Amino acid sequence: MLWRCSVLVIAVCFSFDIVSSHKLRCNVRLRIESGWVCGLRRRGEYNTEYASFRGIPYGRQPLGELRFKELQPVKPWRHYLDATEEGPICPQYGIDELYGRMVAPTKGMSESCIYANVHVPMKALPVVRSTDEYEYKDWDRHGHKKGAPILVFIHGGGFQVGSGDTDLHGPEYLVSKGIIVITFNYRINVFGFLSLNTPKIPGNAGLRDQVTLLRWVQRNARAFGGDPTDVTLAGQSAGAACAHLLSLSNATKGLFKRVIIMSGTAVPSFYAVSPIYAKQAATRFLTLLGINSTDPDLIHDQLVKTPLEDILKANSEYQIESGLVSFVPVREDKQLELETILDDDPITLMEQGRGKEYPMIVGFTDNECEFFRRRLFDIDILGRIKANPLVILRPEIPFTTHPNVTLALANKVIDRYFHGNLNIDDYLEVCRDTLFMYPAFKIVQWRARMHDAAPVYLYQFAYQADFNAVKVGLNLQYNGTAHVEDLTNIFRENALLDDRQTFPPVSRDDSMKDWMTQFVVDFMHCNKPSCSEPGWYPVQADHYNYENIQEPTVHDNVLPNEYQQHTIKFFDMIEQIARYECMFPNKTRMERIQDEDSSLDTSTTTTG
Repeated sequence: MLWRCSVLVIAVCFSFDIVSSHKLRCNVRLRIESGWVCGLRRRGEYNTEYASFRGIPYGRQPLGELRFKELQPVKPWRHYLDATEEGPICPQYGIDELYGRMVAPTKGMSESCIYANVHVPMKALPVVRSTDEYEYKDWDRHGHKKGAPILVFIHGGGFQVGSGDTDLHGPEYLVSKGIIVITFNYRINVFGFLSLNTPKIPGNAGLRDQVTLLRWVQRNARAFGGDPTDVTLAGQSAGAACAHLLSLSNATKGLFKRVIIMSGTAVPSFYAVSPIYAKQAATRFLTLLGINSTDPDLIHDQLVKTPLEDILKANSEYQIESGLVSFVPVREDKQLELETILDDDPITLMEQGRGKEYPMIVGFTDNECEFFRRRLFDIDILGRIKANPLVILRPEIPFTTHPNVTLALANKVIDRYFHGNLNIDDYLEVCRDTLFMYPAFKIVQWRARMHDAAPVYLYQFAYQADFNAVKVGLNLQYNGTAHVEDLTNIFRENALLDDRQTFPPVSRDDSMKDWMTQFVVDFMHCNKPSCSEPGWYPVQADHYNYENIQEPTVHDNVLPNEYQQHTIKFFDMIEQIARYECMFPNKTRMERIQDEDSSLDTSTTTTG
């Protein structure tokens, strides 16, 4: 057999026999810990090629009794793995409703979905020895083996939908600049985040999958020509929240070096980590599924035997009831004697300095929630607010604050934004400010004030593209820059773009993609978004500066504008009352609200 010969072979091959009767379809190959992997040469930007290995299992598929368990190690394969195509996406409901034509899965849905996609610059591929040793093309100045930097990216989708496929996460821009790009699927919705607070279903299976993937990367990075000590963890939306949560976890020490989070943070702004919420979600789901037992072992046994179609039906019903998100990460019970991923409230962990050692880029867009306009109509968000004003607050507050105070705070938010007239345009401002903008400012504020913290960089993406993938993919028209638009300037939107290669830049859109990807590449090389030129500065503790990205190659490092300053003060007031009312025992809760309100001009609602 070819891999047992003693000669050196480069990690590129052309239709050779591994078993006498089996022809490979690949033209690139590698050997990882579980066996030979065969992929394809694909075309990148700048007239480059890269090696693409898709659909590699990084854990045993969670089938049957493994449905809710932590992923088990992959069983080695005997011959070779065909890694020329992506695997199925994980079971989900509503991906088309959220992403429209921006996604185009090719292999359907399946519980057998635990796959990684690894995209490697051709120049980074190691020489493979028959002895499973590797010769690297680059060596550092100390004579040590040096691999390419690795970007591990966590997909978004509200913890409910999405995948790591190249339809939305095309690696072409980054891999052509020398970066190894790894995307992957992880369990989502009920499969990834159902919590019964029991050893068999503790919750956070999706986060545990992500930790498993990061450990898999450490073990196999050298085989792909990567440097296991130079991993950057990134994500967008719920994927950004996951990346940020993992940076706060003791379970991930040594697995990555820096973090990029786009339109999402660990602040529970669009989800609630409260175990009370997790219990309510589980109870409602089990009711929809027709499981009435209170015995946790019996519930588990019934869940693993329930057909996939029935679970998806109940999941979709609960998802519709819940709104934008349903099953989400949960603060874990330390008494379960399992490895803990999320051991406390994320805000508490951040205030304590957890994760401050990671250099970080934090971003949001200037009109985030236009992306969700159609979905917000579908769930009748205005009707939900009329029926229950607490919907206007970040979901965690009702689980941690006295009901009377919570209602008063909700009414303050409603008064500030709507002035007695509930409408979708004003709600989109609430959505942007509450879920994305304010949390982004707060986490950089906490970081910038910490002693010995690594630098943190903040951006607002406000570039209005000539070809807007979100508008085309969702058939929308709006002003400003929506959720996901910054993502499409870092990853290629292959579901909508044809095969024409536009690099080197010939338009302002091409220039913006080149500039945005260079920020990522520079950050991975020197821990700041611009290694050589000044312009984008780390956030300062006294004024929270950020890079306002409006035109390619034009640095605009600014302070929060008047609207943003007022919004930060307003939600600081909301948070202080919600979280620290016990600090004012000599005043009633309503007096505290009135005192805070008197210091703010809540009539200022001009859009920033």
